Amino acid sequence: MSDEGLSAPPPPYDSVVIEQGGMSAEAEGGVAAQGDTDASELSVKVYDPVKQGEGMSAYVSYRVEAKTNLPQYQQQVNEVIRRFKDFAWLKSKLEEKNPGVIVPPLPEKDVVQKFSMGMDFIERRCHALNVFVNRLCAHPVLKFSSELQFFLEAQESAWQAEIQSSNAEKGAVKKGFLGAKKFFKGVANTTSSLLTGKSADEAEDAEYLKVKSYVNSLETHLAEVYAHSDKLTERQKKLFKAMKVFGETLSKLGAMEGEGSHVAEEFAKVADKLCSDETLDDMMKKLDLEFVEPMKEYSRHVKCVRNVMSDRSAALQRLHDKKQSLENKKNTLAKLRATPGVKEEKLSDAEQKLNEATRKLDEANDRFDLIKERMVTEMSAYHRERKTDKLATLEGFAKKQALLAEEQAKQWKALVGALTA
Repeated sequence: MSDEGLSAPPPPYDSVVIEQGGMSAEAEGGVAAQGDTDASELSVKVYDPVKQGEGMSAYVSYRVEAKTNLPQYQQQVNEVIRRFKDFAWLKSKLEEKNPGVIVPPLPEKDVVQKFSMGMDFIERRCHALNVFVNRLCAHPVLKFSSELQFFLEAQESAWQAEIQSSNAEKGAVKKGFLGAKKFFKGVANTTSSLLTGKSADEAEDAEYLKVKSYVNSLETHLAEVYAHSDKLTERQKKLFKAMKVFGETLSKLGAMEGEGSHVAEEFAKVADKLCSDETLDDMMKKLDLEFVEPMKEYSRHVKCVRNVMSDRSAALQRLHDKKQSLENKKNTLAKLRATPGVKEEKLSDAEQKLNEATRKLDEANDRFDLIKERMVTEMSAYHRERKTDKLATLEGFAKKQALLAEEQAKQWKALVGALTA
């Protein structure tokens, strides 16, 4: 898609893959719920990161405090200790149990940063985990999930038991079905069915394919915006550091004018302002957490959208394959019935296989319909929330830049006035 195409509004997803009868009551309720989500129902704070251990085995633990008035929770206020892999468990479970739902992204793993465990890395990760879990709390489906509730409520013994059980289950099937599932999921958009020779996209709705193309281009452009946001802030950091050094040299220059000199005093005032570590550090943190990190999260979030689209393609491909498989079973049974003297055992076996193929087709059809229906709500909400979040982030960044420029201009004007007085 061209840049001009991306600058246009996204395709009207509400009109995509909706049957003539309109959106279901569940989908309509989902849209309303997302627009009317009450933050007081469930809010979470991730804080107090503490480094545990040393070297490659080191990790950071976080306090996770949940406040809620949802009736299924045992307490209105609860606090647990979690680490990054626990958040990863939660995301994985939510994706597994909620096909068609866009589960928000986690901060990416960084082995180099993890090894050094600098405070900057820890603070940024804590901030990103806060964003992740509170996006879950604002989601009309995910906030009611038993997995999220268990994550927020389970004490250490129950939590560790679940994690060990989950790891054992994962290890048992690691080389089997799930490995194959992940492989086919990853290539669902580019390969053809082994049975039909057709790709899933060939049977997709034309409007949906426009949305899919838009999202693919959106991912590229969001990645570019993040990269240049990072470059912009790095350049500004270098400018601040240069100003700090300039302030130090300015102070020394002022000292050369001699004690009591009017010029020395004015130079010293500007130097003190420019050399303020507190001002510099505070500005750098705000740039990272309130501008760069949100841009980075938007780039990660669109990848989650693509994951759901891959799930949909895989589900549609499976549906097509099951339809073809059912036809093959019907043909086999018909041939057997038309064959004189065929054994009853063969007929019975063929009938059982036909029944099993019918059951699998129903399951595949139900899964695809569920994903398709949920994506109506999910994509509409994603476009709406992305626009709101992005505008708020850019507005905040612009205001901070304006205030900073005003403060700097004020200091320089004061110096000019004092020097020319």
